[in-house]
Amino acid sequence: MHRDRNLIVVVLAVVLSVGFFGPNAWAQQGSPSATPAKQSLEAAAAQLIASIKEKRQEIEKLREQTAAAASEDRAALEGRVEEKALEMIGDVQALSDNVLAREEKGLDAEADREQVEAMVQELGPLVRKYLGKLNATLGDLKDELQETALENRPGIEDRVADIEGRIDGTFRAYVALEQTKESLGLDVADDRQYLSKTLSDRAELLSGRITAEKKQVAVLRSRAKAARDNTELATELETKKNDLDQNTASLGSTIQLMDTLGLDSAQYKQLLFEATGEITTDILSGEVLVGLAKRWANDGLEWLKTNGPRLFLKGILFLLILLAFRILARAARRLVKKSIHASTLQVSQLLERTAVSVTGTVVMIFGFLVALSQLGVEVGPMLAGLGVAGFIVGFALQDTLGNFASGVMILLYRPYDVGDLIETAGAFGKVSDMSLVATTILTLDHQTLVVPNSKIWGDVIKNVTAQQVRRVDMIFGISYSGDIPQTERVLQEIVLGHDKVLDDPAPMIKLHSLGESSVDFIVRPWAKTGDYWDVYWDITREVKMRFDAEGISIPFPQRDIHLFAADQTGHRHAVGPDRSRAEDRDQSPGQEIGRADEEDDERPD
Repeated sequence: MHRDRNLIVVVLAVVLSVGFFGPNAWAQQGSPSATPAKQSLEAAAAQLIASIKEKRQEIEKLREQTAAAASEDRAALEGRVEEKALEMIGDVQALSDNVLAREEKGLDAEADREQVEAMVQELGPLVRKYLGKLNATLGDLKDELQETALENRPGIEDRVADIEGRIDGTFRAYVALEQTKESLGLDVADDRQYLSKTLSDRAELLSGRITAEKKQVAVLRSRAKAARDNTELATELETKKNDLDQNTASLGSTIQLMDTLGLDSAQYKQLLFEATGEITTDILSGEVLVGLAKRWANDGLEWLKTNGPRLFLKGILFLLILLAFRILARAARRLVKKSIHASTLQVSQLLERTAVSVTGTVVMIFGFLVALSQLGVEVGPMLAGLGVAGFIVGFALQDTLGNFASGVMILLYRPYDVGDLIETAGAFGKVSDMSLVATTILTLDHQTLVVPNSKIWGDVIKNVTAQQVRRVDMIFGISYSGDIPQTERVLQEIVLGHDKVLDDPAPMIKLHSLGESSVDFIVRPWAKTGDYWDVYWDITREVKMRFDAEGISIPFPQRDIHLFAADQTGHRHAVGPDRSRAEDRDQSPGQEIGRADEEDDERPD
């Protein structure tokens, strides 16, 4: 019996070192001798018992070989011991399930039950003893870790992490053992009491570690940020973060076991959520959410009590700085506007508005950065981030930036301004508004067209009203029988008698061409750009009235139509304009008249 006890201790230590999650885990790790589907339950039980005895012998033999083996071979032999232990524990769990199944079917399993109960009863005290040994080893390692130099700590830290994992695995195995005992109908009160106390103590211990390590990580992160080249601080920070991750993982495992036993774990779930920020189904419980809300509310009130007055004063200072720079921005805009108006330079309205707007915007941006610096915000990283964001936005808005660049070119070269009558990019009308992105054109029939600047700058721009004076081009025709000197005199009187026609440049009146039906004169007076249409319409009206009064005829096109009739031989004969009969007597009156030739003859009246 003593020999069996030692063997169970070894097997238990190996199994707990890798950790199990429940009774089913043992069955999943079962040996190849698991119950075949076609075998009876009795035969399967006998096979499992034989397999357990065989594996005990193999484990004992491997232990003897491990004790006598060299250090380099010991690890391999210990691995074989672990494999056999896993197979044997799987067989024990399978035998327990087999016994329960046979009893449900009314079969005799009393002898096998006694063996399984004996094995399970022995495991409880051994697990407790093993947990005590692991905790003692962990304490020694932590003491050694504190006394070890920083460069020699990684190896000890790995051993600490291994022991922590084995402790978690041991607790999981113990909970699985307690459930197995309960399924066999054994008394589990002592085990339940032990687990409740030890799991609660472990949760408290882990919570304390997590709280302390969170503060240490925050301090180390701040110090490492201030001293970026300090490798020791970076290494220590990484170590503390690993410790925090290990303890939060252990606390999560402990919380799962506490939930399995029905223990209260709400406060530990709150701490786990605050440490990891991960939302799980456990966090969604009402008790946990209420606890989190209360803690956050208390922390918020405490923070407001501590930092509220200081933040209030900073907020007032922030607003005052913005207000002061807003006043400065308005003053800067007015100053720039007055300077532009007082300057002798010819500045477009677009350039004026852009200069005024940019000045005010720059002043406000500078004021905003100054105000942010008073709140403790680092402006340098923000400017760098704005630069990266500007590059991304610029890449996404290539077309808009193209319009902007064209607007800058229009601003510099000033091919037109607000109020000019232009024709460009298929649009004709008066410029009603200009920006660095688009130009708004109001057509002569009062339609509004918004044209992108890139289309305007890439096209021919015809500015009708860019010059102060314009030449009014007109052509008037008289009949070939008209008096040319008289016509020239009349036209001279009309043009020179108009009050809006300029004397310099002098108007031009010349006989221009001999057309098909008229003798054409060109009349080209000069007028101010704003008087162009008044001069055009007034002179045109006056020419018509004076020509009529002076007896000067204005020709209009005339057309003579000649009709031909075809005889029976196919020859055509002219038909007079006052008769429609054919000259050939042999042609019948109803015969179809042949093709009519039309000739256009525009001649004078």
